[in-house]
Amino acid sequence: MKRALAGVLAIAFVGLLAAGATAQVPFFQVYFDDDSNGSYGETQAPNCGVVNDFQSLYLVASNFNMFVSAVDYQVDLPPALFFLSDALPTVPGGSLSLGATPATISTEGLAISYGLPRSGFSPMLLTTMTTVWTGACDCATGPGPIIVNGWPGKTSPTGIRWGDFVEVGAVGMTSLVCPGPVSTTETTWGGVKALYR
Repeated sequence: MKRALAGVLAIAFVGLLAAGATAQVPFFQVYFDDDSNGSYGETQAPNCGVVNDFQSLYLVASNFNMFVSAVDYQVDLPPALFFLSDALPTVPGGSLSLGATPATISTEGLAISYGLPRSGFSPMLLTTMTTVWTGACDCATGPGPIIVNGWPGKTSPTGIRWGDFVEVGAVGMTSLVCPGPVSTTETTWGGVKALYR
């Protein structure tokens, strides 16, 4: 009986440890597609778009697991894409955007505050950026990164927790234009194990 109880307690303890290990870090990511149902997929454009064609980019905040009253960030685009405009989603209570420059655009730094808190328990669309392919794209030269950074002067993008207005740091992810092949080296299992000895 004692062994059975000890076994059940051990399994419960391991379950608690596993639950803590699955905690996820908040992040901001640019996506190339949107299924209009709160789901975003591609973070890589496999090739260059046609010159002067429009490309929508969706900036999404994920894993905040709190109610969010504001966010701030900056997006750096590669030369292959030219920024045209931001379109903030319509949210209950409205939103107010403040730019680091009078242009108030994502590529210069943008802070958005919300009249009513937004749920960070599921992915939040922050803005839809309209860009155009410039022709300055050459997949042979390597990938072109789309990087989400912090507001000018900050090291990372942030969200502001509703209620106590604590600033919560997030990871700014990188999306790619022309990700290119992943280089590999053929080896044996013994060679792989030797790397970790």
